[in-house]
Amino acid sequence: MSVVFAVAETVNLRGDGGRVPLEDVLIFANPIAGRGRGEALARNLEARFKGDGLGARVLMDRPGRLLAGDVAGPVRAAVVIGGDGTLRAVADQLLKLRPDDYPPLLPVPLGTANLMVRHLGFRWSTPQLVEGISNAVLARRVRMLDAGRANGRLFLVMVGVGIDAHIVHELDRLRQGPITFFSYLAPAVMTFRDFDFAPLQVTVDGREVLSREPGVAFVGNVKEYGAGFPVLPFARPDDGLLDVCLLPCRTRTDLIRLFLHAAAGEHFLSEGAVYLRGREVTIASDREAPVQMDGDPVGHTPVEIGLLPVQLPFIVP
Repeated sequence: MSVVFAVAETVNLRGDGGRVPLEDVLIFANPIAGRGRGEALARNLEARFKGDGLGARVLMDRPGRLLAGDVAGPVRAAVVIGGDGTLRAVADQLLKLRPDDYPPLLPVPLGTANLMVRHLGFRWSTPQLVEGISNAVLARRVRMLDAGRANGRLFLVMVGVGIDAHIVHELDRLRQGPITFFSYLAPAVMTFRDFDFAPLQVTVDGREVLSREPGVAFVGNVKEYGAGFPVLPFARPDDGLLDVCLLPCRTRTDLIRLFLHAAAGEHFLSEGAVYLRGREVTIASDREAPVQMDGDPVGHTPVEIGLLPVQLPFIVP
């Protein structure tokens, strides 16, 4: 069952059992997010939080530079301005803290897909963005969500192996500057023309469920995907399990058919499709197959995927 709760406004001090107010807000902003709008938004939020009577610390750097020392003492929230990659990088740094010290994360969408923001249910409009973020931090409604690692790297949304990952790899090779949805057009066309599906061997919780079958694989915690339809339609982000969808595919004709089935929400009913849940997933192939994680390229198979033993707190509407 999903649990959403309002977190107490104070936390226990270590040692004497006293309590301190949750007055600090950590604002992490990717300076290149939103074509440079991340910094301006961070400064506007800093001023707004101070007007609300809260302390605010802005960390302006590339993803992955957050240090445990930046979260010394109780923190009311960690506001993360950027895309899914920025959110993942900040969350990975917070995992260096004790679980009791994790501040709840509030992602602010300035990336391309922003899957976690969509999944959490935030629907902010630009004119009310600062006010909406402030209200969410003050209300501090928190939901605990699963997170996983793929070959040692944190992911929050999904791992893909196959043609979608190849598109992401091509985009990373070709990109110059910020990404828009149009940035995917050329990589997608090139991939459709040239991609050769590698036979995949997939094991879930020690049981082989796919044996050297050409196709694509998706493993994750949430339904949403960048293409706009739910690739993992039955996924629940807090059930302690990974959803696994394996789709056999050998030719361009197969791919077109799968895309149409996915757009209709019927891809998991396709001939040969496998859909199941588990905690540990291994994907291997006779030759290297590209891997993407939350929309970023992360190398090639083999890939070992598993859930973390802890959940991460997120602020929700």
